[in-house]
Amino acid sequence: MNSAQRIWPEGEQFTKPVTIQTNTGPLDVEITYIVPPFEVVVETWQNKDPEKAYPLFRQFLVDWDQQQKLTDNVLMMYLQAYEGASEAIFDTRATHMKDTLTHNSEHFPAASNSIN
Repeated sequence: MNSAQRIWPEGEQFTKPVTIQTNTGPLDVEITYIVPPFEVVVETWQNKDPEKAYPLFRQFLVDWDQQQKLTDNVLMMYLQAYEGASEAIFDTRATHMKDTLTHNSEHFPAASNSIN
C-alpha cells in the first residue's frame, strides 16, 4: 500500500454510459462524473429539503457527450421532462462507486475483530 491510495477517491473523474428513457425511446448518454467529498454524499443521502436537492445532485456531474453543453438549464430540462432520468444517472454512479470502493478496500489490511 502506498500513501496515495485512498478508499474514497475524492476528485476522481470517470465516464459511464447511461440510458435515459425519453418520449421517443431510449437516449444513450456518456456522462462524466466526479467523486465529491464524502460529506457531500452523506448530505445528499440525508437531504429532505427539495431546495437543496438539485445543487447537491449537480456536484456529482461534470459533463456529457451530447451536442448541448451540460449546463444547469439543460440538465434541469432533462430531469423534468424524462421521468427516471435522475435515478438512471445516480444508479450508474452508485454501481461504479460500489465497485471502486470494493476494489480500493482490497488494498488495505482487514480490521481485526479481536478485543484487547
